[in-house]
Amino acid sequence: MNNIFSKNRIVFPALVLPVIIFLVSCNSLFPGTETKTANDYIYDCFEDWYLWYDQIPDIDPDGIDSQEALIDSIKSPLDRWSFSTSLTKLQALLKGGQYTGFGAGFILDTDNQIKITQVYKNSPLGRPGVERGWIVVSINGYTSDDLENVNNELSNSETITFEFYDLNKNPKTITATREEISMNTVLYSNVYDYGQTKIGYFVFDSFVETSADELDSIFTDFKNKGVNELIVDLRYNGGGLNDIAYQLIGMIGGNKVKNQIIANLKNNDKHTEKNSSVKSDYDGVSLSINRVYFITTSQTASASELVINCLSPFVEVNLVGSQTHGKPVGMYIFQIKKLDLAILPICFKTTNELGYGDYFNGLPVSINANDDFSHNWGDTNETMLNTALNAIVPAVSIQPLAKSSLARLPKPFNYKGINRIINAY
Repeated sequence: MNNIFSKNRIVFPALVLPVIIFLVSCNSLFPGTETKTANDYIYDCFEDWYLWYDQIPDIDPDGIDSQEALIDSIKSPLDRWSFSTSLTKLQALLKGGQYTGFGAGFILDTDNQIKITQVYKNSPLGRPGVERGWIVVSINGYTSDDLENVNNELSNSETITFEFYDLNKNPKTITATREEISMNTVLYSNVYDYGQTKIGYFVFDSFVETSADELDSIFTDFKNKGVNELIVDLRYNGGGLNDIAYQLIGMIGGNKVKNQIIANLKNNDKHTEKNSSVKSDYDGVSLSINRVYFITTSQTASASELVINCLSPFVEVNLVGSQTHGKPVGMYIFQIKKLDLAILPICFKTTNELGYGDYFNGLPVSINANDDFSHNWGDTNETMLNTALNAIVPAVSIQPLAKSSLARLPKPFNYKGINRIINAY
């Protein structure tokens, strides 16, 4: 195979594995491919391309039981993200927004209750009407007191009986079967009209190829309705395709970022030829606003953080919620097709136009607000949205802030493989 870099740089989820990536065919990179194991490929990729390659211990990769254990044994203490997975499943997710599962995200709140964070509408849980904030009483009989078995059921069972309480505390029982899901990455959008102030709001879940048309539709609607203020809800968005992140920067920044350097990528000293600067060349519908409010949590990562950081030199950026994940480094996807293997080591660092990219501890918020599972998307009583609206139109009487249910653990479920990328089952 040829050594080919695709034009699409990618940023994956954090807590859901955020990264910026090139697709690379490995067979021509490393000789003797006929006898190489998956662990051999992983070790060779890390020795050559890993940002912290000089920290890799000298070990026999085939002496390690699994790919996950190997990566854990050679990665830097700074690295929370490098991983390997199925190439087929990864490509399906990035190109088509598709994965196999039940269609919802889960979290554990302060009351030790499992709650639904987001639901994809055309999914086994979306079609029966499950919504954000529903309490999960049990999963095939297992409760929040037994998260290990809850995770096992969500990861491995083909059919699950879910017992819920909906937002009105009504009991619901739904039996769902795992299937291939096409994600809607825009979970909600609306325009709030306060006289001369028209606030566009949308909840964005992942940066994949199918997001391009969804974003175009949303911003066209915002443009037609005269939106002059914007709230972008990225509270669970762990990343995705870098090209979609650049598109979103262009949609928000408009003429302010057009033809400007918005990002810089720096590789390790073995591959300085891959260092690059990214100029915004987006030429579609845009708002060209002066400021933007982002709703964030510790699950806001990678491409989401890239958008925030790279917009900040050009427009006023405000963060509402809690500090982001902290993922200013990126990956390449090394693909070994014969093994259906994708290897994703951290390979480079990203910075904005001003050279800033040191946010390993996350991007700080302008206004603190707790995540609120007692209200659905778009409800102006929802704490984070309410806080952002009041920051934009403080003279307008918006409903008082609701009591929040703050997630004690931002990612209590032990997601595996592709589920780690989207933070959902």
